[in-house]
Amino acid sequence: YIIIDITGVPIVDTQVANYLLQSIKALRLVGAETILVGIGPEIAQTIVQLGLRLEEITTRSNLQSGLEYALAQQGLAIVRRSPMV
Repeated sequence: YIIIDITGVPIVDTQVANYLLQSIKALRLVGAETILVGIGPEIAQTIVQLGLRLEEITTRSNLQSGLEYALAQQGLAIVRRSPMV
């Protein structure tokens, strides 16, 4: 799994979106599943306006949920242990 976090990306135009999609396709060809995280409302609106289709790409709202998803796909999870007394 590869997590691409675009939280800090202020603007996604056609060129940036195409680079992202091409990178994700290339990663899929070598056997990696990509999880795209950090898509804010403005970026989401731009993606829709550009007519980009993300149905085949796993997306999550933030890095934490992307990491939890990747771990869950492997039957793993992060567990917080209670402090030893």
